Amino acid sequence: MKTYTSDSTRWRETPDDIILSTMGDYLYLTALHFETVYPGLEGFNHGTGELKSGVVGSITQLRRPLRVFMQDHVNETKGAEDRWMQTFEHKLPGAISKVSMATPSENEPNQIQFGVMYHVVENESSKHYVRIYYAIDNNDDVPVFKYKDILMPGTTWISAFSLERHEILYSRFRTVTLPPDLTDPPHSADADEITITESTTGDPIKGQIKVEYHQPRNTEDHELALSRLYSAGWETYRVVTVDIHRTDNAYHCNFTVVDNVTTITQPSDLQEEEHHQKNEWIIRKHEPVKGLLTHIMIGFIQYDVYSEEQVDYIGFADVSQFQQERTRLTMPRIMFARSNDAKALVFPFVQNQFLTLDFLDQQSHDDKGEYFELFDWLRNDVQGPYDATIIGIHINEKGNMLAVWTDYNTIYIYKRGSANTHQVPRRTPSLLDRIDMWLDVGIPEIEDEINHERHDKESALPWKLRMAITPQEGDINSRPISSVKFWNVTSSGRENNYLLVALQNGGVNSYLVDEAEEYTEADFISYVKTNWNMVIAMGMVIGAFVLNEYHNHA
Repeated sequence: MKTYTSDSTRWRETPDDIILSTMGDYLYLTALHFETVYPGLEGFNHGTGELKSGVVGSITQLRRPLRVFMQDHVNETKGAEDRWMQTFEHKLPGAISKVSMATPSENEPNQIQFGVMYHVVENESSKHYVRIYYAIDNNDDVPVFKYKDILMPGTTWISAFSLERHEILYSRFRTVTLPPDLTDPPHSADADEITITESTTGDPIKGQIKVEYHQPRNTEDHELALSRLYSAGWETYRVVTVDIHRTDNAYHCNFTVVDNVTTITQPSDLQEEEHHQKNEWIIRKHEPVKGLLTHIMIGFIQYDVYSEEQVDYIGFADVSQFQQERTRLTMPRIMFARSNDAKALVFPFVQNQFLTLDFLDQQSHDDKGEYFELFDWLRNDVQGPYDATIIGIHINEKGNMLAVWTDYNTIYIYKRGSANTHQVPRRTPSLLDRIDMWLDVGIPEIEDEINHERHDKESALPWKLRMAITPQEGDINSRPISSVKFWNVTSSGRENNYLLVALQNGGVNSYLVDEAEEYTEADFISYVKTNWNMVIAMGMVIGAFVLNEYHNHA
């Protein structure tokens, strides 16, 4: 249910990404421009790849009271204190490439908010930085954002990184530990940059570990994403990686779950009583998947290939002489949405499919007698247009509410578990539906058609599609969606769940996702009730034509 909409435009240029943060009584909107040019220096930028000179990153943040977006205050008069207020505008010395959100913790202070990776070119060398933004309380008890710059080790390009609670996990499968006094003063421009010279390596693909790692020979583009997963063992560092290789007509995907554990080995000298410890990476799950895409048809079958050519029907004509048009593939954007406890992780796959990796509180063992924790893979298809592409995904803190939006500016709300307790109004069965139910030949509800790939013996809770926010009903129209955020708040003695939607023009809409509007029948009567003004105008025009014809005929 729509609560509040905003139509104002605040940016001269559309930001590349927007981050929504809720802290205290305020909503913080952070807009990021990855590559901007200083005024008067247009044309001095050099480079066409990831590294270039003459461009810088720009970060602008605004804040606004959260009560503006609540249902109980939507009709109140907005004062000057309820408007957007700019908190900072920062210019980075290099272009931005990646952004990573920090996962809040239930047991530790949630000061670290997000990290921004940017790159600086100096003469013949390049440096890679991560600017970490964290929140501290101001003198008036209003949270403010500060930052510190961290110089990453090495000069090799970093294609992906994940900001964890105590470390940074980045591509080439390395980790760097954050200093414990990261959020201590001095802050921002008054603080010196933090230089990290060493990193912990942990590449499970190379070395002595043999695994089926599919990398096609004709790769044209490659995307990588990685994130930490939950493990019941405190000494286990569990990571999931997603690699997508694109050729001219296919996607080749690798999903890998690995553990870094400490094992105890017995020394060769039997007289020595001291045991030795060593860290090693153990691959828990590896899924090489090849999905062949022709035009708009996607195949996602484990170890198999599915292809469907799109050929126009031309009878019995000889089609051997016709040159089939081939659509060049676009590289999908890999992103992760993770719950606070890291037990649920969701990421879009290709076009309109997304995968969920759920931790199961159970264990199994292999033929070697080693015990390992179970995970469940769920695959879902967005029930929208056949050519829709997922461009964003977000999961709430508990991992039981999911928002997926596509390039059609439609947001799909999925629920499961304790969040799936509210009853959604149903369509009244028609006479044909009742006859089908009596004859036991009715088609099951869409929500019961669970597209679930079971990789283990046990399964996690499936997602239920409970709501869809369309561009027209949600007052989104043609403005692209940049980011969304679930917001849980207690108001007027009841607990409500809101969805905050940030548009690329700077507007923010809010929707109450606990309730859904009543379903209306798609018949002539409902159409007349909904569009009565247009029907009356059309009736008057038709009546005028009929009256004119009657007089002319007479």
